Amino acid sequence: MHYEARFVVDTHVHITTLYRPKGKPQGTWTGLPSAPDEGEVEYFDNSPLCLYDMKRYGIDMCLLKPSVVGTTNEAQAELVERYPDKFRAFCSDQTLKIKCARGEAKWSVEAAAEEVEAALKTGKFIGIGEFVPRNWDRKKVYGFEERLNEYRIFMDLARKYNVTIDFHEFAWGYEWDPWKLLARLSNEYPDVNIIACHSGHSIGSYVEGDKAIRKACAVAGGADRASGDNIYLETGTWPAEYFKIALEDPNVGVSQLLWGGDYGHVPQYIIARPGKSPSSFSSMMKRFPPVPGYQIDWWGWAIHQIHKIRDWVTQDEINLIMGGNAARLWKLPVPHERMFMEGRPDVWGIHWEKSMPFIPRSQVKYPDKEG
Repeated sequence: MHYEARFVVDTHVHITTLYRPKGKPQGTWTGLPSAPDEGEVEYFDNSPLCLYDMKRYGIDMCLLKPSVVGTTNEAQAELVERYPDKFRAFCSDQTLKIKCARGEAKWSVEAAAEEVEAALKTGKFIGIGEFVPRNWDRKKVYGFEERLNEYRIFMDLARKYNVTIDFHEFAWGYEWDPWKLLARLSNEYPDVNIIACHSGHSIGSYVEGDKAIRKACAVAGGADRASGDNIYLETGTWPAEYFKIALEDPNVGVSQLLWGGDYGHVPQYIIARPGKSPSSFSSMMKRFPPVPGYQIDWWGWAIHQIHKIRDWVTQDEINLIMGGNAARLWKLPVPHERMFMEGRPDVWGIHWEKSMPFIPRSQVKYPDKEG
């Protein structure tokens, strides 16, 4: 079969639920219980289909996100232990979310931080996210400074345990600009790597076209300050035309892009719009069934976007986007040394020497005697 890159990693995967409500949900079931007051979903191990798709599409590893109410850190860790060559996992305040959904607890940042640190202490998790802990009460009104101070707690934990942290704040409809929060965090914590989930181009973002991508690039580029290099942009939900925006930005480029979008995130559909911008997108659809009765073929669509950019992106660049950057960032076990582009000033600028070697020998898991 044809493989898309030398080492392919989806950095944003959900395989621990099919979004079925647990018990009887109150009111109308929307299919996306992202807050404790919407109830809890039934845990479901969807790894068999994921592993099938991985083999079908040539995906070497998946990085697992929890996120919804009903999945737990422990379940994520168990999947990694079962398939150590296939999965790695992120953690969040998952048990606290469940207790809040059941009316057994009230959310507090202290309790959330305690749960996250307990998970990080095990050494079984590579990052904090998808959603950095927050008060999900729909009546809660966050101010910029309050959310910044909450984030600092988890940024400190990410620094302490040398893990990455996710940024998904653009989804909450704050009365202030969440991208300014990301810029502030990047500036205060230049040694902590931050993953901008979807680069802001998530559910419903198709309405605003490429606006979210340009905002994300502006912050990740850090043109107005001496930071931004610690921000990585997920590209898995990008239609092909959005790649040009980041790759043509002289302050971003290929070294800050990660392939990974939302595999397994069931309450979304992929829609084609030939000749329009974007030309296709993924989103929840108000007039469709809330939860599709089938597994959306994420990788088939996302890989097709990669096919489209091959006319103006080299394979060396694609190798970085689809797996090389992830392998370096999370120290993933690659099969060989010397697989990824390194040492080029046009890619790494004045820090080009730090890219050599791109993959340390200790990170290589030799499959055979070759190489």
